[in-house]
Amino acid sequence: VQIESVELRLRQLIAASLNNEPAALPSHVQQKVQERLHLAAKKNPALNLRAYDQLLAQLEYADLRELQDTLVSKTSWATFEPYFRNKEMLAIRFTQLAELRNSIRHSRRVDEVTRKDGEAALLWFDGVIGK
Repeated sequence: VQIESVELRLRQLIAASLNNEPAALPSHVQQKVQERLHLAAKKNPALNLRAYDQLLAQLEYADLRELQDTLVSKTSWATFEPYFRNKEMLAIRFTQLAELRNSIRHSRRVDEVTRKDGEAALLWFDGVIGK
């Protein structure tokens, strides 16, 4: 639940900071999101693609690393630097969070170091982007 909360708040921060404009995403992230959206629409014809015109909705189809790529991209880092200040620390915290998230989501055993690192990342993100 706490991991999901951080992911949702990251999406909200990105969408709000980029004026909810999908074109503001890095091109490779835009491409991945569009591929996933169209694949979802093929699988579910009832999916209304118009409901995904805004960035916040599209970010439902972005993975954690794509959120990271968006934050640190050349075109948007200046927008997010006041929050995160240091790309290297941000990368470390994303790695810690991703390890914990992926272990839990894929029902893998979580060793104590991975759990503690992930918890530290969660605390860090809570401090940076709020609860």
